[in-house]
Amino acid sequence: MRRFVSWNVNGIRACVRKGFLEWLPTARADVIGLQETRCERDDLPEALHRLPGLRHAHWVSARSRRGYSGVAILSRRAPGWVEDGLGDEAYDREGRFLLARFDDVLLANVYFPKGSGTQRDNSRVPYKLAFTERVFDVLRHARRRYGLPVILMGDLNVAPSPIDLARPRGNETTSGFLPEERALLARCTARTWVDTYRALHPDGIQYSWWSNRTGVRERNVGWRIDHVLVTAELAARVRRAFVWDHVRGSDHCPVGIDLADAAR
Repeated sequence: MRRFVSWNVNGIRACVRKGFLEWLPTARADVIGLQETRCERDDLPEALHRLPGLRHAHWVSARSRRGYSGVAILSRRAPGWVEDGLGDEAYDREGRFLLARFDDVLLANVYFPKGSGTQRDNSRVPYKLAFTERVFDVLRHARRRYGLPVILMGDLNVAPSPIDLARPRGNETTSGFLPEERALLARCTARTWVDTYRALHPDGIQYSWWSNRTGVRERNVGWRIDHVLVTAELAARVRRAFVWDHVRGSDHCPVGIDLADAAR
């Protein structure tokens, strides 16, 4: 059994100050994907260079500007290889994608863009949609090339259906729940991909992100926008899918799966 955990830390340095290092051993994870690390490798806290158990780390930061975006993979065992881009500078300059091989699976750790834009005018929605199509296209080719199933985890910045956010009717024009965002995700995942949490908890109501406005998290007015998807051939091996909404340290919480080993 292996545990894969994903967490948008919204600034790894801030998350370390809020208890990230103390949380790590409690996660008992074999692989951890982080999003929105917002830190250059040279600026990482020293403790992150010598994590007990998670000895292997791959960090990617944005080239477009400092302190923006960024993803990382931490693992107990070294991956067979790691790729850190989608092959298009328009996306790769933002440091949002890592693909690694762990034995019999490929793992993609991805931080999908927000569509809202700096002015909350949904100006980045076209970029977000194009990025999304690119990710699923790259993973389709990787699955075919290597003949391996794929785990996609990260902050997808989309609540797939009304059950996945506390106030769907009030957010129909908000990026993250726009009809075109949800339709594209549904099209990209149709037939090939399984939403592990929703598959195992069809009526589950848990959220992975809350606004920083006062009292929002306490009232649990949230969104489930952080996901672990697997290609269909892996679905039967997913023993548990979880949303650790009790974990603090970021405006997001960790999500993950326990994956059974392949039958020999």
